[in-house]
Order: sequence, then structure tokens, then C-alpha cells
Amino acid sequence: MDISKDIFRAYDIRGRYPEEINEELYVLLGKALGTKILLNSKDKKVSVCMDGRTSGQSLKTSLIEGILATGVDVIDIGMLPTPILNFSLYSLGINNGLMITGSHNPKDYNGIKMIINGVTLFDEYILELYELIISKDFKYAGKHGNIIINDNILDSYIDKITRSVNVNFKDVVSIDCGNGVTGAVVKKIFSTLKVNTRIINEDVDGNFPNHPPDTSNEENLLQLKNEIKKNRSRIGFAYDGDGDRIVVLKNNGDVIWPDQLMILFSRNILRDNKNAKIVYDIKCTKYLEEEILKNDGIPVLSRTGHSFIKKAMINQKALLGGEMSGHIFFADKWDGFDDGIYASIRLLEMLSDHETYEEILNDLPISVTTPEINIPFSGNNHFTFMKLFAKLTKFDNASIIDIDGLKIIYPDGWALIRCSNTSSNLVLRFEADNKNVLSRIQSVVKKNILMVDKNIKIPF
Repeated sequence: MDISKDIFRAYDIRGRYPEEINEELYVLLGKALGTKILLNSKDKKVSVCMDGRTSGQSLKTSLIEGILATGVDVIDIGMLPTPILNFSLYSLGINNGLMITGSHNPKDYNGIKMIINGVTLFDEYILELYELIISKDFKYAGKHGNIIINDNILDSYIDKITRSVNVNFKDVVSIDCGNGVTGAVVKKIFSTLKVNTRIINEDVDGNFPNHPPDTSNEENLLQLKNEIKKNRSRIGFAYDGDGDRIVVLKNNGDVIWPDQLMILFSRNILRDNKNAKIVYDIKCTKYLEEEILKNDGIPVLSRTGHSFIKKAMINQKALLGGEMSGHIFFADKWDGFDDGIYASIRLLEMLSDHETYEEILNDLPISVTTPEINIPFSGNNHFTFMKLFAKLTKFDNASIIDIDGLKIIYPDGWALIRCSNTSSNLVLRFEADNKNVLSRIQSVVKKNILMVDKNIKIPF
């Protein structure tokens, strides 16, 4: 079997189905993950879940086949969002969880997110799985594993939410599930909280007939904007394909991007938790760090990626974490995993205390920012380009942060250029005090990109 090493990425395994991700690979992957559980985990059982992609069921069946062959027991919790897979570990008291998902990628992708012995796998730990599959040096417990079907996790999740939050939000809330897996659970969750919702694209459909399941692209929010206007909703939420990311829209259709949302959450957390640590990724606005410091918090900068944010939160004992893509982690009265649905409920709880909550949503620092700008490369050659860019370029009068690509910081703005770990793209983002500064910084970056490779097409 020809196995592409490129699908073993920095914080998950992801690729095209069936060319790169397929059932044969997932049997081997199940054996590799079963081996890791036998060698490293305190308990020898694993919770397995999938999102709503068309290839999910057959891949889950194959993955479970491989796991059971090693002697590890499987708890199959069905088709649910990634956050509920994470919740199941706390609810069931186990340390291992596997989520079959293509996240926000197009419909022909699938993959898997992995937690072994309480640790979200990333970087070298994921590459170890590749080496294990190639060598086939699998371990076996001397017995065949058992499979248990558990249909109660969603009810346990809702029960914990209702006991831990106090939502009293009477106005209409519009929600776009994007035909992702959140459509299977959102109505039940919000109805239990007595929130008046208008839900679009609720049917789980792995073909994503209405728009791609990527909330970071504003074009994919147009339907929700129209729904908010039509129903005169006071707020709107959009979730990605597997439900661990969120984007918020105000009643006028303006987007509150996740790094701005983190400012609101940080103010709320720090009100009662002075000196708390808050983790955020390198793509976030400069104002997030300033707000954390202003409210007596401790900012912690991280690489982009849900597994890196989660690791930093555990190491730093942080109460809140988040990244620009929409992963938001609460560890104050929640269990510290990224959860788009729970983040939206926490926002409603925060707004429930205020009659004029538009003032809260509008009370955010203003700067000129760009969305993420993707420059595609073939065959993951963006990594090769990035190495050359870091080596050959120089930026006068700027400070550089290089924990994840290069963040080029000027007194009046910054540029970020880094490699995506979920697709073969360079990812750029800019923030500046005004449009003239933004143009100046973009021109400097463009000049340096073309100096490294004059054939790259740059969309600014």
C-alpha cells in the first residue's frame, strides 16, 4: 500500500478520500493507535466518534477493526461533534479518544484527531504512527477487544452544560450548522436552554450542498447574514464541519472574528480571576494581548493549532485559550477542550446579564485587518518555500517572532507568514493602524516573497 507521509500533519492526520485516506489505511492506523494505547495508556479502551462526512462510517468501521485486533476495547459513541468526543473522555473516565473528521476541509477530505493517555497527539507523535504503520511492528494484548455502543453521551453533555451555565437570553438567535455534524445536536441543546433559535443548514450532509464548512471564509457566512436580517436576530453563530470552531455575527451582519471574541471572553474571565493565564495563537490581533494585560491577566503566545493551544493551556494552567480560526477553550468551569457550541452558550450567558448587550459586542478595539490569505502550493512545497523565506529575507525596523513561521512586527502593524498544517498553503495575515500602513506592510512582504520566488501569484 502506498501511504503518503504528507497526510501525517502537525496536529492531526488529514487527506483526500480515497486517494490518501481510505479503509485499508484505517485498519493499519487502528492497529497503530491500539499499539500506542497498549504501550502508553493507563486504560486499554478508547472512545471513537465520527462527523457527518460521507466516508465517515466506512472509515470508522475499518479503524475499529484495527483497534479491536490489538485487544483494546472500543466505546463507539456514534456521530457527534468533536467537542462531544472530548467530553466523552471526562464523562466516561477514560484517557483515549479518536475523532474521524475532515474538520473545515472540502467534502472530499477526511482525517482523524487523536488523544492518547490524555494528550492530544501532535508533531513527532503523529509521525511515530506513520513509522509504526510502515514497519507494522504492532503490539497485541493476546485477546480480541470488545466494542460497546454508547448512545448517552449527548444527554450527559447537555446535563453538564445546564448545570454549569445560566442562560437567560430571550431574543432570536440564528445558527448556521453548515450541514456539518452540529446539525444533529444543536436543536436539542438550545431547546433545553430555552433559547429561541432559527437554524439553517441543519441536515447533516457530507456533500455540504450550501457552502463549504469553513467558517474562516466570510463568503461562507452570507447565508447566515441573510438569515439574521430576515428573522431580525440579535446574534448569529456559525460552526465548522465538526463543531469545534465558532464565528459570531452581530445583528447588523458584521463578523466578530474569533480573536475579537477572545477579547470579550478574556474580560469576562479576568473579572473574577485576576492573574489568570490566557493562551492565544500567533494569528490573533495585537489588542488581545493588550486587553489581557489591562485586565490583570497573563498572556501566553502559542503556535497555531488546537493541539498546541491545548498543550500550552495544560502546561500553563490557563483558564482560557483560543485561536483566530475559531477554536475556543474554557478551563474555568469547563474541561479545557475547544468547543464551538459551548463557546456560543458562554457568550449568551455573558450577554444575558445586560439589557443593552450590543454595547458589549461593539466595545472592541478597531484596527485594519485582513482575513487569512492563502497562497496554494503543490505537494506541500510551502514548507520548502518557508525555510528559504526565513533564511533569505530581512525586515528593517521590525521585530520578529519565529515560533510559527514569521511574525514581522512594526510599531504600527504586523504581518504573519506561515505554513498551513491542514492544507498545502502559505497563510498570511496582516493588521495595521490604518489602510496606508497596511498597504506599506503588504508591499514589503510582497517584495520579499517575490525575491524568494518570482513566480508566486500574490493576491494583494
